[in-house]
Amino acid sequence: MKKIFNAACAYMIIGVLAGLFYREFTKANDFPEGDFTQLGVVHTHVLTLGFIVLLIVLALDKVFGLSGTKLFSWFF
Repeated sequence: MKKIFNAACAYMIIGVLAGLFYREFTKANDFPEGDFTQLGVVHTHVLTLGFIVLLIVLALDKVFGLSGTKLFSWFF
């Protein structure tokens, strides 16, 4: 369980840093307010697919003991 929690925390930090980079990069390079960039999508996807999904897996591990199975190491 600690391995899943540490990975979720790492994804959270990476997602927040990606959002900070997106905000500061677009501000520093005078991007127009409505312009679409892939940087905003990276921030959202890292937070959602990394942090939130691993928190769900952490809850499932607590209830069902997923980390004790053979397939968990393959998943992780």
